[in-house]
Amino acid sequence: MNPDESQLHYPFGDELPQTGRTIEVAPGVRWLRMALPFALDHINLWLLRDRDAESGREGWAIVDCGIANDATRDAWEHVFATELHGLPVLRVIVTHMHPDHIGLAHWLTERWGARLWISATDFNAARLASQSTTGFGGDAAAAFMASHGLADPEAIDKVRKRSNYYASMVPQVPPRFRRMMEGDLLRIGEHDWHCHAGHGHAPEHISLHSRSLRVLISGDMVLPRISTNVSVIDLEPEGNPLPLYRPRSNACARCRPIRWCCPRTASRSAGCTRASSS
Repeated sequence: MNPDESQLHYPFGDELPQTGRTIEVAPGVRWLRMALPFALDHINLWLLRDRDAESGREGWAIVDCGIANDATRDAWEHVFATELHGLPVLRVIVTHMHPDHIGLAHWLTERWGARLWISATDFNAARLASQSTTGFGGDAAAAFMASHGLADPEAIDKVRKRSNYYASMVPQVPPRFRRMMEGDLLRIGEHDWHCHAGHGHAPEHISLHSRSLRVLISGDMVLPRISTNVSVIDLEPEGNPLPLYRPRSNACARCRPIRWCCPRTASRSAGCTRASSS
């Protein structure tokens, strides 16, 4: 066990948000979960109480979306019917371009007439990936992995057959977006959220930190027990992402003050951790 893990607590224990429902983890911050058809079988998503700066209209910001399938859309519709207190979604924030985070962004933004907020790099990477197999499956990915030692014919064949892998979960990306980048300060509802850009796991991952709430929405940059995926893919065959990842994950972990860390997932049942020393 990592000795630093003793500083983390899981205050919700085995309590989880039921499908289509939420749990409040801080004032105006609600936790929900969506199922995924993978070994890592869920993603934690977030609702932030929001207010439109120009009109003063009250509503919600969604942080991350789940993949594009009927079950996730149905779960969101239940959230809309039971958890929003009759208020609209004002914006959709996506931490990065991986399918479980951006998959339903097009549907959500169309459903509510809301703008997508995302880093420019990940927006364009998602647009490319939704129209191409590069980096996520198909012949090029299979050949690349085989050239680096993947020798099992069955495993290579599985990669080759994933020719529509990304697009099957992200069939469309919204045509327009609002850019987030390192150092930005977002006013969401009553609170300021600082943007921290991370690299290595995704091209330009954005984590959000509210000092007033002492909440870090870390996405995939900081996870409580499992390791973040840091991979070289056939799109950038000479890439070296680990040196890019480490300083940014450390910077994210040093955000202060933090009472709650809200990651993409956890190997325990609980999705939110609390630091005892914050």
